[in-house]
Amino acid sequence: MLAYFLAIFASAALSLSFSFFTWQFSLLAFLSYSLLFSAMARKRNFLVGFVGGISFFLPSLYWIVPTLKKYGGVSYFLGSVALLSLAAYLALYFGLFSWCLKFLKGNWIYFSPFLWVGLEVLREILFTGFPWGSLGYTVSADLPFLQWASLGGIYILSFLMVGFALLLQRRRVLMAFFLLLLFHLMGFLMIGPYVRGNIRVAVLQNRWDFSPPITPVKAREVLSEYEDLGNRAAEEGVDLIVFPETTVPFIYLSEPYWQNYIKGLSSRWKAWLVFSATWVEKEKFYNSVFSISPEGGMWRYDKIHLVPFGEYNPVPFLKRIIPRIAMEIGDFSPGKNISLLRFQDEKFASPVCYEAIFPELVREMVEKGAEFLVNVTNDAWYGRTSAPWQHFYQARLRAVENRRYLIRAASSGISAVVDPYGRILQRSQIYRTEFIKGAISPRRNFSFYTITGKYQRMFYPTFSLFLLVFLLVKGIFRRNPI
Repeated sequence: MLAYFLAIFASAALSLSFSFFTWQFSLLAFLSYSLLFSAMARKRNFLVGFVGGISFFLPSLYWIVPTLKKYGGVSYFLGSVALLSLAAYLALYFGLFSWCLKFLKGNWIYFSPFLWVGLEVLREILFTGFPWGSLGYTVSADLPFLQWASLGGIYILSFLMVGFALLLQRRRVLMAFFLLLLFHLMGFLMIGPYVRGNIRVAVLQNRWDFSPPITPVKAREVLSEYEDLGNRAAEEGVDLIVFPETTVPFIYLSEPYWQNYIKGLSSRWKAWLVFSATWVEKEKFYNSVFSISPEGGMWRYDKIHLVPFGEYNPVPFLKRIIPRIAMEIGDFSPGKNISLLRFQDEKFASPVCYEAIFPELVREMVEKGAEFLVNVTNDAWYGRTSAPWQHFYQARLRAVENRRYLIRAASSGISAVVDPYGRILQRSQIYRTEFIKGAISPRRNFSFYTITGKYQRMFYPTFSLFLLVFLLVKGIFRRNPI
């Protein structure tokens, strides 16, 4: 019974670390995971890990219920069922990790960090993937510790967290704290100096609620407010102006009035614009991001990783079960290839909304030549919950992993300019109409993670599988010698 209590208590505390990003909660994350690991290692069964997983994901993802209620017309009861179902699925990975610990007897348990990260990678891949809430994000306020992501991505942060917890569980307390201090010192030495960028950027944000239907009148009001913000930003002198997702609610190129309107803004402001809009090609709809030059040049990226039940319906029979929410689901097609956008002679990537939580996708964008990142998103869906903060801090880590500046434009917040070391240079407040200014520089050198990340990513589950098979066969031969 003690193991279950520790699992529930530790996971609940861990969920606070994933919602309140301060150094105190980062410390809480280290300590609480050591309790959770101790509980799983004590029982070494599926159920204690599953209970721990449920206790982490339910409070971490609570915002799903009000989101479904407001935008899907779903009752609180059905919304709670949806939350419980998702949390139960994600908790399976915790349970599987706990169950696998029984094969790691004696000193073999020191390989458990590989197993944990291997399961996180699977969670990123299976069933379109949902890597929201990976363990490493719970220490997002710990800037020196985050620098290790430039070597091993979010995976190495989760690996180290489990490693420290393992040492505490094995009562190697002095070694755990010595290594923790050592990794922090080395991480601190990885942080580069502040360098003022040479590209002046402005990010526009308002507090509109983009709930459907978006009427032409509402579209004009939205763009009028953004035009006022853009006028003020242009007066102060900027080179690049970024709009959040869903601020240009029309099908680009199919409506000449709006097309000319946007191009006119770019010409009048003498600045490049980045915005999102729907694109239609061969009767397929794409959620796209565009960059436009003052001279009228245009580049486009079509979102590749769509949000299930948001931008497409992976369960067709849902229309018969819950017709109201099915009506709100988009009918977008995924983009086929990674296309980089342009700013003057520079190339940049623009992962859209949910795509920013997928480290491998963003890494590929940088590997293809992106010199900085622009993440546009509509976080108004989440309301005044912890979700916008969770989303922001996950996107921020992509800057550290790939050593690239990140410009983030979010409807209703949190918009920001982040440097390649994860320092937040400028940040907006949630649900406030404002613009923020910052300066960035394009970067061409690759981090170690950008170069090797795809191999690291597949190493963890592959190594874990071979390790478990080896130990299983070893146990069989020990019980039944030839």
